[in-house]
Amino acid sequence: MAAVTGTVVLILAALTRNSVDSALADRLTLVASAVESGPDGSIRTLRVPDDSVDGSTWIFDIDGKQLQGPDAGRRVQAVAESLSRVTERTDIERRERVYLAEPVSASGARAPNAVVVVSESLEPYETTRTQVIAVLGVLGLVVTAGSTAIAAWTVRRALAPVESMAARAEEWSEHDLESRFAAGPPGTDEIGTLGHTLNHLLDRVAGALRNEQRLTAELAHELRTPLTAIRGEAELGLMTTSDEAVKGRLTEVVELVERMNATITTLLAVARGDAERGSSSRPEAIIAAVLADHAVDETASCAVRVVDDPDVGAPLSLGARALAPLVDNAFAHARSAVTITATAHARTVEIAVSDDGPGLRGADADAIFAAGRRSDSSTGAGLGLSLSRRVARSLGGDVAVTSDQSPTTFTLTLPRL
Repeated sequence: MAAVTGTVVLILAALTRNSVDSALADRLTLVASAVESGPDGSIRTLRVPDDSVDGSTWIFDIDGKQLQGPDAGRRVQAVAESLSRVTERTDIERRERVYLAEPVSASGARAPNAVVVVSESLEPYETTRTQVIAVLGVLGLVVTAGSTAIAAWTVRRALAPVESMAARAEEWSEHDLESRFAAGPPGTDEIGTLGHTLNHLLDRVAGALRNEQRLTAELAHELRTPLTAIRGEAELGLMTTSDEAVKGRLTEVVELVERMNATITTLLAVARGDAERGSSSRPEAIIAAVLADHAVDETASCAVRVVDDPDVGAPLSLGARALAPLVDNAFAHARSAVTITATAHARTVEIAVSDDGPGLRGADADAIFAAGRRSDSSTGAGLGLSLSRRVARSLGGDVAVTSDQSPTTFTLTLPRL
């Protein structure tokens, strides 16, 4: 539209100038044909109608003396007088006026003996051009806005199937790995090609998850066999020894085996996708289940606050497994206090675990959830936070760092029933 407007303005300016030049040339020809000289060579009064010579036409003799014409304003008169001695047709433009001058020969004279100067104001033409530019500008804005709206509507309608397919593919990748798009033959159109591509991706996702489930099940089986033997030996030792110190160590072995069995059970439930979706619990029950394994008074005091009392769309065991690493991490790094706050929102329940420890110290808040990532002072395997996020996401929630220091806060988000 800018190019069109500029082109129209240039064409209009050219047509305007041509129109002015043509009008001046016609007037000069008319005046020149009416100039006569007497026997003594003097120029006589023009023999033309009064409306043929207006206030912008001058006649000068060969010496530059004004013989006929108005006494115009100082600037206009000065320009006209500067043209009184031209020897050929001359046109100039000064202060929004165009002047045309030409030496003429009065009737009966053999050589030019007068100079005719005519002038035309460009102001009316400039006003018209300004109005045309304003109209074109408004029209350009309207056309551009309309074109943008039509383009946006067209693109939105064209991409609506793509957006819908992307949303369905994401939902299927989490909850229904067997669903696929009903795409036509490959290459028929872009939407069909996208459908085939997404189906291929879903097949790969499904295959990867099945391999993971199979690997997890095999590892769980291989781990449970020696764990069962360890527990059996520990319990047998408890029954046959009377040494209290030995009994304490064996009891700790049994508890550790129980925790490992619970972790294996959680991993199997997540891998199989059968995490008892229909069951529910309450946030205070999940928090209590986790805190039951901690001797709170040994390291730091713990404050628990439940703002609301909603139902959480997750079984108690899995909710506790998602929360436990966060609480363990808080007690491990807290200086004096750990705070756990449960808050209900429209569709989610957030359980925030805060501690007054040193914080993450510039660590990448997302990288700490990678499997095997742990601090230098940690004695664990670095799987706790990774398992916590994995369990939470399998339940339709998430785990994130909401404050990296003062206090350090990890927030577990679970769906609300």
